[in-house]
Amino acid sequence: TYVVSNYLYSNKEVVDPYAKSTGVNGLRGMVVDFSKVNPEGWDTISTLNIDPKNLVVYEAHIADLTSSTTWGGNARYAKTYKGFAEEGTTYTKDGVTVKTGFDHIKELGVNAVQLLPIFDSANDEVNPSFNWGYNPLNYNALDGSYSLNPYDGYQKIKEFKELVYKYNKAGINIIMDVVFNHVNDASTSNFNYLMPGYYFRYTSNGFMSDGSGCGNETASERLMMRKFMIDTTEFWAKEYKLGGFRFDLMGIHDVTTMEKLSSNLKTKINSNFVVYGEPWSAAGCSTTAELATLSNYSTWQNFGCFNSTIRDAVFGSVGQSGSTGWANGNNKDNIYAIQNGVMGYIGDTRNNNIKYTVSYISCHDNYNAADHLATNQITGEAASKASTLGHALVLTSQGISFIQEGEEILRDKDGNHNSYNASYEVNDIDYTNKITYASMFENFKKLVALKKSGEITVTDEESNTIRNSMTYDETNGNWFYYNLKDYVIIHHNGNGEDLDLTTFKGYEVYLDTLNRYSGTISDNLSVTKYETLILKKVSA
Repeated sequence: TYVVSNYLYSNKEVVDPYAKSTGVNGLRGMVVDFSKVNPEGWDTISTLNIDPKNLVVYEAHIADLTSSTTWGGNARYAKTYKGFAEEGTTYTKDGVTVKTGFDHIKELGVNAVQLLPIFDSANDEVNPSFNWGYNPLNYNALDGSYSLNPYDGYQKIKEFKELVYKYNKAGINIIMDVVFNHVNDASTSNFNYLMPGYYFRYTSNGFMSDGSGCGNETASERLMMRKFMIDTTEFWAKEYKLGGFRFDLMGIHDVTTMEKLSSNLKTKINSNFVVYGEPWSAAGCSTTAELATLSNYSTWQNFGCFNSTIRDAVFGSVGQSGSTGWANGNNKDNIYAIQNGVMGYIGDTRNNNIKYTVSYISCHDNYNAADHLATNQITGEAASKASTLGHALVLTSQGISFIQEGEEILRDKDGNHNSYNASYEVNDIDYTNKITYASMFENFKKLVALKKSGEITVTDEESNTIRNSMTYDETNGNWFYYNLKDYVIIHHNGNGEDLDLTTFKGYEVYLDTLNRYSGTISDNLSVTKYETLILKKVSA
């Protein structure tokens, strides 16, 4: 630690904000020789260079993947970095065995995993309770609560590098969720002790500005905070060979910082390094700087954001019980937003850079699909069909496709729509669902494989070809279909009559989410409720 004095504080003991590791609970910084912690083969890997337009991101929490009794791995590794990368884990019920944990993610086929915060948070690392990690303490150090030994600042680095190495070898980049917009407690923050009044924004009457809703907001537009964000992301990306960053409440940060930070990573790591975030804040921010909010997303060059428009259009407002969208009740009002969404648009107009648009149905906060649909009295097999339809929209959209962990097997969180302070049991992944909803998982696998292949990816300029080929139910809005390179994508929601089509004889069925068609279409076909059909043209 350092002892600092300035005009406001005298002999305050602080941890260097740039400390690369820490002792238990982040109370002391640690000087690290990183050559001592590299796993065997580390120098043979590098960040995977994946085109963002072919990216399927799987959002996961280190503990969630392994905290259920159905995980079946080494009990000592549950809820840890080691467990997150443990291979060979399975679950068996009624004579059926399925892969779990790391092997489950590999089987699903995604090419990126976005981890909820793994940097050092203000929590008890020795006796941890469930925490998402959005309470930053030391930005450049790993959190010890997911380590087998939180007292050893080297061990958590080695364990996390082993995780990154194994996922990299499986063709999966690790994306890190970062929370630069606020700190756990500004008054006791090392930033505040080191330079009082500089790193945070204040209102005109001198109080802490609170755009984060957490009591404070950082001032990214100030040069040394900007430098800290750029330096820190570069360190993580280089040292841990990450593939991207997800920014919590990115709308608090100024556009200039986000552009410089993203450009730096594309230059230093690779041109396809991804940066995206939430283009909103929790409340108003005290700054005149141009902020990275939805109002100006079309001007961004090097980073992107979540498409909340398509999210809300599919199932309704994700935080509102009983709300409906196109897939679960409210038809024509939302079909236009979904049609724009599958083109990679946010709202009605094309983004400046479609490849960085993140299409999604759910993420860690607000309802996941199963719990949201339950508020519409859609449960069990019907919910499985509806959720598959919603995710089929996301996984055939242009830009980055994003899945919350467990959605592929209809995970629920007991109706909890903001489970940051719920139990491990509420947040875990129950692999029993993988047996119950086996066909759903197979549908997700095929959707992920197609998206990842690049066969349905178009350039920004070609996105209008999707609109030009769009045919839809102009009366009730219950269905639509369109051409996408060699494929025809057909979606029907949960309402109305079947759609009868006579023009696709000779096409091959790539996917029918209801398993009604396979092989070559030899006659007329009908598309029914909650069905997605993906047909491929056969070369002459």
